[in-house]
Amino acid sequence: MNIEDWRNQIDELNDELIALLNKRATYATEIGKLKKQQGLPVFDATREQAVLEKVSSLTKGPLTPESIKNIFQVIMQETRKVEE
Repeated sequence: MNIEDWRNQIDELNDELIALLNKRATYATEIGKLKKQQGLPVFDATREQAVLEKVSSLTKGPLTPESIKNIFQVIMQETRKVEE
């Protein structure tokens, strides 16, 4: 494959990633509603740490566990905004 072929593959993955991120945010919105009903805070440090540990352990490379952890920290930070 040439560069353009690889870029097309990346573009397709970007589309899938965006759809999945929005699906995740939709779920987080529902969780946010439940948290409000139950008087719980949006931020749950224990849950976030557990998620970060799990996702960082799942990578098979080339992204390192630390890279995956950093990516998910941003995802969760942005998702908290829709939970509020």
